[in-house]
Amino acid sequence: MDVISYSIVTPQEFLGKRQQLFGQNFAALGRIIVGEYNLAAKIIAEPQQREPYIGRFRCIPDRFSKNFLLFLSDKEVKGDTTHKKARSAVLEVVFKPAFDNTESQEAKDLLNQLATIANQHGNPPALDDISDDIQRTVIQYIMLVLLEVKLSPQQLSSLKTLFFSSKPKESLLISRVKPLAPSANKLQEVKRLEGIALNLIENSPVMSRYVPTTENDLSRTELSTLLLEAIAIAGCLGSESLLRSLIAKVPRDLEIDVDNRHEVLRVVLETARRHSPVNNINTIAQTETEVTINGRKRKFPKGTLFSANIGLANLDSTVFENPLDFNPHRDNLLAALSFNSVGEAKRRECPGRSIAEKMGSDLLVALQCKTVKS
Repeated sequence: MDVISYSIVTPQEFLGKRQQLFGQNFAALGRIIVGEYNLAAKIIAEPQQREPYIGRFRCIPDRFSKNFLLFLSDKEVKGDTTHKKARSAVLEVVFKPAFDNTESQEAKDLLNQLATIANQHGNPPALDDISDDIQRTVIQYIMLVLLEVKLSPQQLSSLKTLFFSSKPKESLLISRVKPLAPSANKLQEVKRLEGIALNLIENSPVMSRYVPTTENDLSRTELSTLLLEAIAIAGCLGSESLLRSLIAKVPRDLEIDVDNRHEVLRVVLETARRHSPVNNINTIAQTETEVTINGRKRKFPKGTLFSANIGLANLDSTVFENPLDFNPHRDNLLAALSFNSVGEAKRRECPGRSIAEKMGSDLLVALQCKTVKS
């Protein structure tokens, strides 16, 4: 019932109401939600046993590749370096070189076109009216920047269905979610769409240049499969959430110097703090853990499912003054846990953070320019 309510009323409203009743930490979604900043930061920084949980969902683990980054975290708890090596491959082969591609005219054109469409639908626009445009833009941008792939209309349609469909027999993610997932013999459409996506990735210009090394010892197919799941779940779903907030949640009267890229980036970061693209970082407690709930300290045994909630932690008033205010000039903005980042090491930081920040910044500039012209 919690998962249904969470999905219908939106995560922020659901979590906000629970927080008002019980404080920063509380039980919900079959786990202990941790919205206290310091404890959430600690959970993110420590080795994580993730098991088959993504966001609000419990998944079927054998429907993911054996190199799925989130579930590989479990090996790190046992001292295995597989997670580190897979993450390194993703960063070195794809994400670091991709930043230069964000400067391409094709990438900028995609965001300018989305800004034009958004502006034509009001200021701010009704997101339902441009949801399809946001999703298509995100997919094209991510595939172009990360893999140098330009999609045909049919390829774009296939990826949109695979990444954003809410139907279990079409969606990459929902087809793996208990209890919604269809039986194995009813996954034909998911497998067909995944085949299209995997072929695009494995034969992309970027992957065609990939040669396994001692450090990055994944085969091209293994790395392509890892990328498919990362692009679908984090790259597209997470980026869509960020762009929706930038289009509709940035205060209309906020003055932004679009020529000052540092100032523009701070607006993107404050948007991500105020409206987190990703909420739940699920992990299994490795030791007994003490949590304050409803004013009382309670001890939970090893093996308890916790969810470090970035959305709530970024609104913790003991860390962020007037947390509900939209203030891109706040001194400790970089302390926000957005992009799964905490501390100097930031060893679990989202591999695509720089790409998401650049995409968000360029869209924000385009939106501001379209608004001024209109």
